[in-house]
Amino acid sequence: MKRILLAIIGLITCLSFSVNVLADNSNTNAKLEQSLNDFAQNDKEADFDSASVKGKTITLKVADDYIEAPVRNGGRRSFLHHLYKQVTKIQKQNGTKYSIVIKDDWTGKFAKMNYKGKGWYTLYGHGSENETEKCNFATLEDGDM
Repeated sequence: MKRILLAIIGLITCLSFSVNVLADNSNTNAKLEQSLNDFAQNDKEADFDSASVKGKTITLKVADDYIEAPVRNGGRRSFLHHLYKQVTKIQKQNGTKYSIVIKDDWTGKFAKMNYKGKGWYTLYGHGSENETEKCNFATLEDGDM
Protein backbone atom coordinates (compact mmCIF):
# COMPACT_ATOMS: atom_id res chain seq x y z
CA MET A 1 0.00 0.00 0.00
CA LYS A 2 2.86 2.34 0.84
CA ARG A 3 4.46 1.74 -2.57
CA ILE A 4 1.22 2.47 -4.40
CA LEU A 5 0.78 5.71 -2.46
CA LEU A 6 4.39 6.74 -3.23
CA ALA A 7 3.90 5.90 -6.91
CA ILE A 8 0.74 8.03 -7.04
CA ILE A 9 2.51 10.94 -5.35
CA GLY A 10 5.42 10.59 -7.80
CA LEU A 11 3.05 10.56 -10.75
CA ILE A 12 1.22 13.66 -9.52
CA THR A 13 4.56 15.44 -9.01
CA CYS A 14 5.69 14.57 -12.55
CA LEU A 15 2.41 15.71 -14.05
CA SER A 16 2.44 19.05 -12.20
CA PHE A 17 6.06 19.61 -13.31
CA SER A 18 5.08 18.90 -16.93
CA VAL A 19 2.17 21.32 -16.75
CA ASN A 20 4.45 24.04 -15.33
CA VAL A 21 7.03 23.49 -18.08
CA LEU A 22 4.34 23.69 -20.77
CA ALA A 23 2.95 26.89 -19.24
CA ASP A 24 6.45 28.44 -19.15
CA ASN A 25 7.04 27.52 -22.82
CA SER A 26 3.67 28.97 -23.77
CA ASN A 27 4.45 32.23 -21.97
CA THR A 28 7.92 32.39 -23.55
CA ASN A 29 6.50 31.79 -27.02
CA ALA A 30 3.78 34.41 -26.55
CA LYS A 31 6.31 36.97 -25.32
CA LEU A 32 8.70 36.20 -28.21
CA GLU A 33 5.89 36.42 -30.77
CA GLN A 34 4.78 39.75 -29.33
CA SER A 35 8.36 41.09 -29.41
CA LEU A 36 8.80 40.03 -33.04
CA ASN A 37 5.47 41.52 -34.13
CA ASP A 38 6.14 44.77 -32.25
CA PHE A 39 9.46 45.03 -34.09
CA ALA A 40 7.80 44.26 -37.45
CA GLN A 41 5.14 46.94 -36.94
CA ASN A 42 7.19 49.66 -35.24
CA ASP A 43 10.73 49.51 -36.62
CA LYS A 44 11.26 50.98 -40.07
CA GLU A 45 14.26 48.64 -40.55
CA ALA A 46 12.11 45.49 -40.09
CA ASP A 47 12.23 43.21 -43.12
CA PHE A 48 9.24 41.05 -42.20
CA ASP A 49 5.55 41.82 -41.88
CA SER A 50 4.56 39.45 -39.09
CA ALA A 51 5.72 36.50 -37.04
CA SER A 52 4.21 33.50 -35.34
CA VAL A 53 5.81 31.10 -32.88
CA LYS A 54 4.78 27.48 -32.56
CA GLY A 55 6.80 25.01 -30.55
CA LYS A 56 10.42 25.99 -31.12
CA THR A 57 9.89 27.43 -34.61
CA ILE A 58 9.46 31.06 -35.63
CA THR A 59 7.62 31.62 -38.90
CA LEU A 60 8.17 34.99 -40.55
CA LYS A 61 5.87 36.38 -43.24
CA VAL A 62 7.59 38.70 -45.72
CA ALA A 63 6.27 40.77 -48.61
CA ASP A 64 6.65 39.17 -52.04
CA ASP A 65 8.55 42.15 -53.42
CA TYR A 66 11.46 41.54 -51.04
CA ILE A 67 12.41 38.34 -52.87
CA GLU A 68 10.75 38.38 -56.29
CA ALA A 69 11.94 39.91 -59.58
CA PRO A 70 14.23 41.72 -60.03
CA VAL A 71 15.84 40.28 -56.85
CA ARG A 72 18.09 37.34 -57.72
CA ASN A 73 19.77 34.66 -55.60
CA GLY A 74 22.49 36.96 -54.23
CA GLY A 75 19.83 39.41 -53.14
CA ARG A 76 17.85 36.64 -51.47
CA ARG A 77 20.91 35.51 -49.53
CA SER A 78 21.65 39.04 -48.38
CA PHE A 79 18.02 39.63 -47.42
CA LEU A 80 17.89 36.37 -45.44
CA HIS A 81 21.17 37.24 -43.70
CA HIS A 82 19.65 40.55 -42.60
CA LEU A 83 16.45 38.80 -41.42
CA TYR A 84 18.54 36.29 -39.46
CA LYS A 85 20.39 39.10 -37.66
CA GLN A 86 17.13 40.89 -36.79
CA VAL A 87 15.47 37.78 -35.37
CA THR A 88 18.59 36.60 -33.52
CA LYS A 89 18.80 39.94 -31.72
CA ILE A 90 15.17 39.62 -30.58
CA GLN A 91 15.69 35.97 -29.59
CA LYS A 92 18.66 36.95 -27.40
CA GLN A 93 16.46 39.50 -25.64
CA ASN A 94 13.89 36.77 -24.99
CA GLY A 95 16.34 33.98 -24.09
CA THR A 96 15.29 31.63 -26.91
CA LYS A 97 17.13 29.63 -29.57
CA TYR A 98 14.44 28.69 -32.08
CA SER A 99 14.67 27.82 -35.76
CA ILE A 100 13.30 30.23 -38.35
CA VAL A 101 11.04 29.60 -41.36
CA ILE A 102 10.45 32.35 -43.92
CA LYS A 103 7.35 32.49 -46.13
CA ASP A 104 5.73 34.79 -48.63
CA ASP A 105 2.35 34.63 -50.39
CA TRP A 106 3.64 33.67 -53.81
CA THR A 107 6.39 31.16 -53.09
CA GLY A 108 5.19 29.83 -49.74
CA LYS A 109 8.02 28.51 -47.56
CA PHE A 110 11.22 29.55 -49.28
CA ALA A 111 13.84 29.41 -46.53
CA LYS A 112 14.58 27.69 -43.25
CA MET A 113 17.46 28.04 -40.81
CA ASN A 114 18.37 26.90 -37.35
CA TYR A 115 19.33 29.26 -34.52
CA LYS A 116 22.97 29.22 -35.61
CA GLY A 117 22.01 30.32 -39.13
CA LYS A 118 22.54 27.06 -41.00
CA GLY A 119 19.81 26.27 -43.47
CA TRP A 120 18.59 26.52 -47.05
CA TYR A 121 16.66 28.76 -49.41
CA THR A 122 14.92 28.19 -52.74
CA LEU A 123 16.65 29.55 -55.80
CA TYR A 124 15.02 32.24 -57.90
CA GLY A 125 12.13 31.17 -60.10
CA HIS A 126 8.81 29.41 -59.90
CA GLY A 127 9.53 26.22 -61.79
CA SER A 128 8.32 22.87 -60.58
CA GLU A 129 11.83 21.79 -59.58
CA ASN A 130 12.12 24.22 -56.62
CA GLU A 131 15.89 23.93 -56.37
CA THR A 132 17.40 24.83 -53.03
CA GLU A 133 20.83 25.96 -51.93
CA LYS A 134 22.41 25.51 -48.52
CA CYS A 135 23.74 28.54 -46.72
CA ASN A 136 24.93 29.68 -43.33
CA PHE A 137 22.96 32.90 -43.01
CA ALA A 138 25.02 34.03 -40.02
CA THR A 139 28.22 34.14 -42.10
CA LEU A 140 26.84 33.93 -45.68
CA GLU A 141 29.01 30.88 -46.36
CA ASP A 142 27.48 28.37 -48.72
CA GLY A 143 27.84 24.67 -49.43
CA ASP A 144 27.66 21.68 -47.11
CA MET A 145 27.51 22.48 -43.45
